[in-house]
Amino acid sequence: MTNDLTKTLSDLTTWLRHEHVSFALIGGLAVGMRGEPRFTADVDVVVGLELDDALQLVERLPASPFQPLFPDVSEVVRTSFILPLRHLATGVRVDVAIGLSGFERQLLARADEVSLAGFTVPVATSEDLILMKLLASRPRDTDDAEKLAQKQGLNLDWIYLITTARQLDEALALDVTTPLQQLRDHHAPQSRDSNDESA
Repeated sequence: MTNDLTKTLSDLTTWLRHEHVSFALIGGLAVGMRGEPRFTADVDVVVGLELDDALQLVERLPASPFQPLFPDVSEVVRTSFILPLRHLATGVRVDVAIGLSGFERQLLARADEVSLAGFTVPVATSEDLILMKLLASRPRDTDDAEKLAQKQGLNLDWIYLITTARQLDEALALDVTTPLQQLRDHHAPQSRDSNDESA
């Protein structure tokens, strides 16, 4: 991780904790911590805020180390549930996802603290990162899910993964379960023996 990314993440962690906002690191930085380090130029987090609370956070941005990426950022928050920011000291972009779904709230509850350059930051678990990546399903995301499964393999909670994937399939009318099972069969085939009832 570059010095600019570390400084940005440190300031973001300090600010969100000062605001008493629950959050977790996701995106490329989190994948690098859980899987294999890879280049990323920005910082991505998900926060546990209702929409009105997120809009109030926007109003307090002038007292923070960040500035909105767009002039009418409140409208972006309302329509896209993303708060795009720029770190004033480094210029690094920060995307703050407003975690409104049950899965995102579950992700926040499951995140654990990781020590990094003199501070700790909550990071989404490998399981939840894989599910997020399969939901996004872009080539970069699919590759990230593959790298995470390759790195973690049998350490992953495949029962949780399959159960949650099926819940997401039902809620979003998607198919996350099939690519997830393919990952399991390729990188942790031994886990099938203990997960047959969930397969």
